[in-house]
Amino acid sequence: MVGKARGGYVKEVRLLTVNQAAEYLGTTPSTLYSKIWRREIPFVKWGRSVRFDVSDLDEMIERSKVKPRDISTPSIVK
Repeated sequence: MVGKARGGYVKEVRLLTVNQAAEYLGTTPSTLYSKIWRREIPFVKWGRSVRFDVSDLDEMIERSKVKPRDISTPSIVK
């Protein structure tokens, strides 16, 4: 879906259904419904339907990444 924003530039927003978002995230729809209920995941309420913005899901994935530790120098435990 493409819409025109106020500044004159065009921004693409893609909304996914619960099933599509679950497949995108590699989880189940019931897990997403639980996260919606607990407000742990951003979502769009469209009438009685729930949709997920792909960019919100991508941001959530980036925030959830666990960075590896540098193990090149051994730590000394006394």
